[in-house]
Amino acid sequence: MTIRRLPQQVADAIAAGEVVERPASALKELIENALDAGSGRLGIEVRGAGRTLIRVVDDGAGIPAEELELAFQRHATSKVRSLADLEAISSLGFRGEALASLAAVADVECRSRGRRIRLLAGEVVESAAAVPVPGTVLEVRDLFANTPARLRFLKSDATELAACLKVVQAYSLLYPEVRFEYTNEGRVGLRTLGRGDATAAAAAVLGTAVAAELLPVEGEGIRGLTSQPRLHRGSRDSLLLAVNRRPIASRALGYAVEECYLGQLERGRYPIAVLELTVPPGELDVNVHPAKREVRFRDERVVFGRLQRAIRAALNGSQPYRMAEALSSAGSAWRTPQVHSAPAFAGLESVVAEAFPAAPGAEGPLRPLGQVQDAYLVAESGEGIVLVDQHAAHERVLYNRFLAQLRAGAGASQALLLPETVELEPAQTAAASDHRDWLAALGFELEEFGPQTVKLRAAPLATPAARAREALSELLQTLAHSLPQAALANAAASLACHSAVRFGDRLEPVEQRRLLEELEQAEESITCPHGRPTRLLLDWSQLKRHFRRNY
Repeated sequence: MTIRRLPQQVADAIAAGEVVERPASALKELIENALDAGSGRLGIEVRGAGRTLIRVVDDGAGIPAEELELAFQRHATSKVRSLADLEAISSLGFRGEALASLAAVADVECRSRGRRIRLLAGEVVESAAAVPVPGTVLEVRDLFANTPARLRFLKSDATELAACLKVVQAYSLLYPEVRFEYTNEGRVGLRTLGRGDATAAAAAVLGTAVAAELLPVEGEGIRGLTSQPRLHRGSRDSLLLAVNRRPIASRALGYAVEECYLGQLERGRYPIAVLELTVPPGELDVNVHPAKREVRFRDERVVFGRLQRAIRAALNGSQPYRMAEALSSAGSAWRTPQVHSAPAFAGLESVVAEAFPAAPGAEGPLRPLGQVQDAYLVAESGEGIVLVDQHAAHERVLYNRFLAQLRAGAGASQALLLPETVELEPAQTAAASDHRDWLAALGFELEEFGPQTVKLRAAPLATPAARAREALSELLQTLAHSLPQAALANAAASLACHSAVRFGDRLEPVEQRRLLEELEQAEESITCPHGRPTRLLLDWSQLKRHFRRNY
């Protein structure tokens, strides 16, 4: 086939596809332009899920009348002059592609500094004087009308609207000093006050109940909000990361946040967080992709460590496990939730469902009252009735003990009356060989008894002898499939799970008291190592309300 140069209109449409993928990406570019112009107030209107109209009105610096047409030409920008400028980018936009890309795939009209222009398929079709107004008004109509293939691949109206709202919410959270008002089909969907208060912005975006459960995060080049461990979601969508006020996607930094909650959240549950990192422009590369969602750090490990230290300091300085509303229900945090108060007589089940574990030691010494269903301990404290999951509580106590033994390299063991032979899979055999010191520190005494068999002569003192064989097998299986950095914690968690008392185990009063005492003394005692809660507090005021004893 003969090689030919593409017509400019076709080339522009192809290039636009990298920048403007959907209505939400068009909206993102318009918001970033407005913020770069120093706007203190943004009015955003969407119709037809962004296909029909996206309008952004700002009160920023505006575009000089004589530069208005130039602003819509590809690679025309006021933010970069030389290669050296790419090493010190502080603005959200800098590529000079956004407006040109929008003009290539939509009907665009821009009014600024007493001038108005309209573009179709990248060409100026109208240019005239206009009434001078502060800032800029930019309207994008009939998005992708001249690229039907792209139009066909858009999602449903609900999906595209959700994506648009998420963009507005992200910038509303990252720029609390800017007043945002977002409307869809003439109805207000989001409004912030623009007073510079991050918590107030979070209340407008996430709801007041959620905002009340967010902890301030402050660290070296780190600021933001992160949720108490009792506030969580079923997906990672509620984590907003930004670098120099630019929203980014980073699996590594997302993992850094999640790792701070290990042992405090159940598997498959994730925190809500708005976290901004300030990094010298020379220490990162934002020119990775036209959409500017990815960045590269010169030293990602340093950033990773700073982020984790800041989050852990916030979590350690809080008292996150007192009674609260039931905030961990499923659903996205990035919608303003409706908060409903419970009826006065919703039943004791609703009282239990809305209660959360108490803070370690916050309710005072626990006085055991008994055991129910051979599964839960009932205790009284200064603040109310405390229900304790006996397996989860014992699991936490043993996990802390085993972890300390692994770190110290020594632990107590008990000799088995009759040594047991344990057949192992190849991966388990390798794990037993690689982690001999850990096994000994936990209290296991093993002897080779064949190519894939060991003889178990002693087990940890805390592990019931009848479960020693099972506990060893599961421990080796866990070690065989653990990443090096998680192996220590996983080993302690596995052994704790198989050594702890179980549902159905009857505990004598002295055992109940000892378990409660050990739980009160344990660090991070609110959850088991897998993130399940160990206790539930029904405070006296809640019980009085339920039984109408409000006098």
